[in-house]
Amino acid sequence: MAGTLTSVVAERTKTAHEQAESKPFITGLLNGSANVRCYVSLITALLPVYEELEAQVRSRNDDASIALFDHRRLDRGSRIREDLRGFGQDPDRLVVNSATRRYVDAIRETAASPQRLLAHHYTRYLGDLAGGQAIARNVMTHYDIVPRLLSFYDFSDLGDVVHYRRRYKSLLDLVPWSEAEREDFIDEAQLAFALNAALFDELADQDACTERPAAGGFLVAELAHGPR
Repeated sequence: MAGTLTSVVAERTKTAHEQAESKPFITGLLNGSANVRCYVSLITALLPVYEELEAQVRSRNDDASIALFDHRRLDRGSRIREDLRGFGQDPDRLVVNSATRRYVDAIRETAASPQRLLAHHYTRYLGDLAGGQAIARNVMTHYDIVPRLLSFYDFSDLGDVVHYRRRYKSLLDLVPWSEAEREDFIDEAQLAFALNAALFDELADQDACTERPAAGGFLVAELAHGPR
């Protein structure tokens, strides 16, 4: 494999990455043509994904490569749960869509493969630390969502997120995997982007994202526009 792992995976997942981020669900959310319910449907769909990913990482941190990246400050599950409660949702009584179930199953199937599990870790958290920050800024602006309801995208506990991303990539490049194991990582990263794209497609078809809520509808005004 010519080049570092992170440079090669970025190049070989470029098309899948671009296809996922150009899905109408995401572009609508970012350009303000969606609604608050649409954003809530996104974090609802992602909650089981993060909880499965975080459970798998905790259970496998006896592996040296996984232990390098097993940082509790990255965990998003509890933050998403808190955000959902802020939006008036019960995180224990949510309907899981089929795309989310496929995503969760894919993560669960990586349990015996550190490099495949870390591929999901890499695509999720480094995405949150980059494009996820743009999502947070845009939904806050377009839908007037207060910061306290966006703790999902708050990584201030990590300090300088740009520095953290660079360090994460540097460590990943140093993991002494074989060529075959690196290929497994890249293959799984490509699958992760495809699973994201499928999730976005399914969410785009839901009523929450095809209709704007009537005044006084989905959210109580104080929840979406409360004290800043």
